[in-house]
Amino acid sequence: MTTTSRHTLLTHSVRWQTSYQPTNRLLNVSTIIYILMLALTFSSTLLASTMHPNKAYLNSLISQAQNLRLAETAQWQYLLHYQTGILGKTESETDDATFFTARNGKYDPQAELAATLTRFFSNQPWGKKAEPAQCAFVARYEWLNSQLNFDAKKLKPQPCPKFDAWYNGINPGNLTLIFPSAYLNNPSSMFGHTLLRVDTPGQNENTRLLSYAINYGANTGTDNGVAFAFKGIFGGYFGTIGIGPYYKKVKEYSDFESRDIWEYQLAFSSTEIRRMMAHVWELRGITFDYYFFDENCSYMVLTLLDVARPSLGFSQQLQGWVVPSDTLRLIAAQPGLIKKTIYRPAAGTKLTHFANSLPDADQRAALALANHDTTLPVFLERHTAARALSTTQPHGTEKNPEKPRLDEQQQQADILLLAHDFVRYEFLAQRGEKSTSSRLARSLLRARSTISTAQAPSPVPTPAIPPEQGHATGIVQTGIKSENGDEYIQLRLRPAYHDLLDNDDGYVPGAQINFLNIALRYRTTDQKLEIDDLTLLDIVSLSPRTRFFKPISWRMRAAWQRRILPDVQSSYPLAFQGEAGGGLAFQPHKNILAFGLVNLGVSFHSQFKQHYTAGIGAEIGVIVQATTQWKLQLYVQNMNFRTGKPHTYNTYKINQRFIIKPQHAINLDWAQQQAYGRRLESWVVSWRWYM
Repeated sequence: MTTTSRHTLLTHSVRWQTSYQPTNRLLNVSTIIYILMLALTFSSTLLASTMHPNKAYLNSLISQAQNLRLAETAQWQYLLHYQTGILGKTESETDDATFFTARNGKYDPQAELAATLTRFFSNQPWGKKAEPAQCAFVARYEWLNSQLNFDAKKLKPQPCPKFDAWYNGINPGNLTLIFPSAYLNNPSSMFGHTLLRVDTPGQNENTRLLSYAINYGANTGTDNGVAFAFKGIFGGYFGTIGIGPYYKKVKEYSDFESRDIWEYQLAFSSTEIRRMMAHVWELRGITFDYYFFDENCSYMVLTLLDVARPSLGFSQQLQGWVVPSDTLRLIAAQPGLIKKTIYRPAAGTKLTHFANSLPDADQRAALALANHDTTLPVFLERHTAARALSTTQPHGTEKNPEKPRLDEQQQQADILLLAHDFVRYEFLAQRGEKSTSSRLARSLLRARSTISTAQAPSPVPTPAIPPEQGHATGIVQTGIKSENGDEYIQLRLRPAYHDLLDNDDGYVPGAQINFLNIALRYRTTDQKLEIDDLTLLDIVSLSPRTRFFKPISWRMRAAWQRRILPDVQSSYPLAFQGEAGGGLAFQPHKNILAFGLVNLGVSFHSQFKQHYTAGIGAEIGVIVQATTQWKLQLYVQNMNFRTGKPHTYNTYKINQRFIIKPQHAINLDWAQQQAYGRRLESWVVSWRWYM
């Protein structure tokens, strides 16, 4: 009812009283009607105000947040995963609308903060898990409360029993960064992997496996091969953060894939850990676009650590690409952040170390037991007879008297244990049948337990150089090149990662990953700058075969390089080449790695008939660690191309690298290509700087 209508009613009632002089009863009725009208007006105003019971307080919180510029703080930016692009545009890396409370929250930190505060006043479900905003965004609520000091009477705290049960069940006390080493047989893990382990207070080395692990990964489905690589590189997958038992990750990495694990115990306060864990709760089911080379597992770990302690700013320090070993170096460079480093060798590493400590005859005996070539009763009978013969043989009649006698009981115990470990390894790697493997493993272990004097094998020594102290993954290389008598100045750039001649300290020996390796050359005579070669991807896995392990070595390569072409005499233009092959590698000496591969190859250029040629061939090579600072490679490849214009293409290389300092090296390279009766020969002397 408007003010005018109320005034008209009042005037009419007064006039009615004057003219007609009603009785007291009529006067009371009119008064009651007037009071009811006023009450109705007041109640409608009150009802409108109850739609936003604390509108004034909400506005004051938003105003206070604006005055404090909370939306611009590092903490808010990290909680919402905002990044500022090269053009100054702010955008969240989160690609899930349910993570935001404002319609334009992905792009507007201030609008998202105001909308979040508004949502905190409501108990209506929000987000993926349909919870009130205070419970869906616990980290935001607790941090904003610490900054704005919410009045509990005006903004009532809401109970979050699901979060409390989840958090108390995990019982976080400490954080540990986990680094499983590189695994070349899985493209998404070929650079290594990083995840976080959440340890409970007072946890010791015997109970670490019971901890929880926070892991970020891509939802790749059943994709593999070219589709897997293409989608992974160009953001074709969604990534999510998950948390689960740590022992499952150890089983996957250490047992199934035989990857050594490095653990870095981190120094974070309980408040920082609480904030990070509350943010992990916020990220349940939230999706991000996953990219193998930047928004990957390592990058996401850095963003979580930034949420815990914004002053670290890790995610702002790596630009362009993110390699797990680079994140380790970044964390290790932060004074006092790493409390302790622990090395956990993989099952395969422990088996190899144990086997190498035994004579060849004992290794063969253990392998015969594991492969059922010899039965356990026969083995025990032979060793019992051998011990009896040893005790009756007069002392000093041995063939090698200068060599002390072996302890036959210890020898028998070692053979039994090595056979057991190999059976268990094959089972864990899913190459052994469960019931048969379990039965044999128990029998071997039971037989060894009867030898009371047996000593445990020596533990695997921790590598002298941990991953974070290895060479940096990017390189800048400059030098002088001679190609068939023409002189050039060459500049090479490589963002990642490691090649066969790099120092193996902190890396997997025999593994190579070259990514976006580009060389430019400048000829001073005609002042011409041009691309010398461009390698998109060059992966090599040379795993030496042993008595216990029979891996297949392989390689794949895609690059533009200068090539001898048919009917081109005056120059050697760039041609695209793709190669893939497999074969064997052997290690006749600890400092020598020899390999042989069979390759399929294809080359594209307009000079070929139908613009391409394809063929098959082979390559052999040997890598020698001559000294701790000097490594060299000898390499020969023969390719027989049968399409395009049929021809044979031979390549010979001698590459040498001298390590001057951990991040500096000198290269001396010679190469010769032969085809169509012509020869392309080059020499390069260069300085390599790892950065």
